[in-house]
Amino acid sequence: MSDELEKSERIKKTIESTILNAIETERQISAMDTSKQKSELIAKNERRAEAMPAMIREFKEEEAREELGLE
Repeated sequence: MSDELEKSERIKKTIESTILNAIETERQISAMDTSKQKSELIAKNERRAEAMPAMIREFKEEEAREELGLE
């Protein structure tokens, strides 16, 4: 069960890190003039946004497993 707790914590930290990275990237984007790098950063944040629902689902599933004592 401790492995599952560790897994849900890792997922939670990944979600938090992804959100913080997206916020920082938005700050960088707003400070840039139009450029290829700006387009790349916008695309990167779009991918982050697309991945977020799956990461949240996985976190909720792991939490449920922990609460039920499933491995």
